[in-house]
Amino acid sequence: MAIFDARNEHGPAEDTLDLFVLSDYLSEEAEAAASWITRRFGKKGVEITRHRAILEEEKLRSVLRQARREDAVVIHCFLSGRLRSFIREQCRIIGIDQFDVFSPLLSGLEKASGREAKEDSKLLHPMDREYFKRIRAMEYTIAADDGGNPSILKEADVVIVGVSRTGKSPLCVYLANRGIKAANVPLVPEMELPPQLLRIPPERIIGLTRSPGSLGEIRSRRMSMMGLSPGESSYVQNDRISREISYASCIMENLGIVVFDVTTRAIEETANEILALLQNMDQTQS
Repeated sequence: MAIFDARNEHGPAEDTLDLFVLSDYLSEEAEAAASWITRRFGKKGVEITRHRAILEEEKLRSVLRQARREDAVVIHCFLSGRLRSFIREQCRIIGIDQFDVFSPLLSGLEKASGREAKEDSKLLHPMDREYFKRIRAMEYTIAADDGGNPSILKEADVVIVGVSRTGKSPLCVYLANRGIKAANVPLVPEMELPPQLLRIPPERIIGLTRSPGSLGEIRSRRMSMMGLSPGESSYVQNDRISREISYASCIMENLGIVVFDVTTRAIEETANEILALLQNMDQTQS
């Protein structure tokens, strides 16, 4: 369950809106739609409840009854036409708002092509060339995480650098899921840079930075989750964080690389800009 802010652009925050996101095989598509929509409201005040992999009408009926009790709005994305129709009918009967993410585009394309779309779930993730490319990228990214195996940095499509807790690893995993071999190297004052990093073209290195306050909060939460006391470690102290950021900024400037401040950025936003940079670079070189 995640909390977002349903604040319109012309006034104060509204009451919390409960949003149920329902899906069968299309959970990624449903959640992407919900995430994009709620960002338009400033990321607070919308409470999302996700119900994935629903394949039976009885389960759907139970979830919709819960949505009715909580006065929630339903967003759904289903491969099954039978279940899409079932949701629309049930929501009409019990009196709750529902929004079908999948049907408008699907029905429009069916009308334009004059053919009915297949509902085979095997078509969603075919084991084709792109599938195996993503698998290889994920294997590489795991092997090259957090500065591990610097000898394979030369194989990276992109190398992410930054201080601890700037989100390097999650970003690399996101990119790997798009077929990009992404390595990451932590920038720590007490650690020498791997010499292999200096041989990577600067256009294939991306820097991440974050505001000192945000970094301190994230590090403190991380230590608390691990059962450690943040107050007893220099890891979360302001002077230490400022020194790390200054050191990293100097390294990034010397490397001559693109740097993203991820303090208020979603991973998807940074990843999409990196993908665009890589695509433009590859087109220029080809």
